[in-house]
Amino acid sequence: MSEISTLWKVNNVKHVIEDGGVIEVSYSATTSSGEASVYNGGQVTLEYDASDSKFVPLSDLTEEVVMGWVKDSLGEEVVSEIETTGTEKVNAQLNPTTQSGLPWVEEVAE
Repeated sequence: MSEISTLWKVNNVKHVIEDGGVIEVSYSATTSSGEASVYNGGQVTLEYDASDSKFVPLSDLTEEVVMGWVKDSLGEEVVSEIETTGTEKVNAQLNPTTQSGLPWVEEVAE
């Protein structure tokens, strides 16, 4: 069995044209193992100060930097909850405890 892992991805960045300040980020966290996977996505709203010495120009941004902002905005507890819930749901897909179907209908193998 494959290891369960969560891949965080930045899907879109909304910025102010005038100074390049990022104001909104769409993200996803996909937890998977083999063919089992769970998707969780959302948006965070960010505030910035273009005069701050820590301001990063739009042209210098990387996905790693922006994802850091996303995770900081969500907070450690929410990030952990997203990853834990994803792992639980993937485990449930890999180890089902229920099954659906009609017992009087014979399944045809493809």
